Amino acid sequence: MKILSWNCQGLGNPQTVQNLLLLVKDKTPNVVFLMETKLVASKVEGIKRRLGWEGCFVVDPMGRKGGLALLWCKEKEVEILNYSQHHINAMVRSEEKKMSWLLSGFYGHPVVSKRKNTWDLLSLLNSASEMPWCVIGDFNEILCQTEKMGGRPRPETQMVDFRKALDDNRLFDLGWKGNKYTWSNKHMDSTFTKERLDRAVANLKWSETFCDRVVETLNVVQSDHMALMLDLRQQYLVNRKRRRLFRFEAKWIRDEEGAGVVERAWRRADVDPNPIRNIQRKLNGCKGDLIRWGNSKDKEVIALLK
Repeated sequence: MKILSWNCQGLGNPQTVQNLLLLVKDKTPNVVFLMETKLVASKVEGIKRRLGWEGCFVVDPMGRKGGLALLWCKEKEVEILNYSQHHINAMVRSEEKKMSWLLSGFYGHPVVSKRKNTWDLLSLLNSASEMPWCVIGDFNEILCQTEKMGGRPRPETQMVDFRKALDDNRLFDLGWKGNKYTWSNKHMDSTFTKERLDRAVANLKWSETFCDRVVETLNVVQSDHMALMLDLRQQYLVNRKRRRLFRFEAKWIRDEEGAGVVERAWRRADVDPNPIRNIQRKLNGCKGDLIRWGNSKDKEVIALLK
């Protein structure tokens, strides 16, 4: 399954609609989430028919601003749960996995003073479900200064609020493939600025279910925003050997050497402003170190037995 997310900044322009149709034809997503459509439901329905798709849900814009749309290829794949001017919440049925998961198309408030309201919205969406959950869209915020190039530095308080919103809701950034920066002001002078405003995040249940997912940034002609393609890559799992689960062996910690492996892994320097990601990195590093050390000890035992 593939989910396409794009802040299209107005579907009233025929060229924008043509870019969307070409994008869908080329990348073959199953679901498309659009932000700033600036178009009423009846007009978006026309785009659905041009795609030859079966499902469409629209949040009408407020005057000439905003507007969201979720379109999907097969009627039975998606069920709309709730919505607002800043989100569309849907249940997605995965035939390959024989399961359902929660998809939230999300649009962070463009006005800084009101952005905290959308972080509160994230918490409301989180409290409504303990299912595998993925959130994708334009958050209108960055996590750290390295996600911005050019222009004035982002106020630290804004980034702290965003990081806290993700941490509080146990959502992890799914990363990217391609261009890091998803928005640009397109200026051709010293005021040129680009930022990573669009992203996909998910909870642990979702991440463990779709461990081979990829988030790719896609360039769209004449658009300030790049599109995101979340590819769950289930087709690649069919013939792949099942990955061996990591299990901690109690004997490792009883060995002085093993205890040292854990201690060294945990003392590695923090390199990420997000404390959750730092813990994840240390856990993964500790796991790898223990597997390598454990394998070497097993080989020593086998050699002695011979």
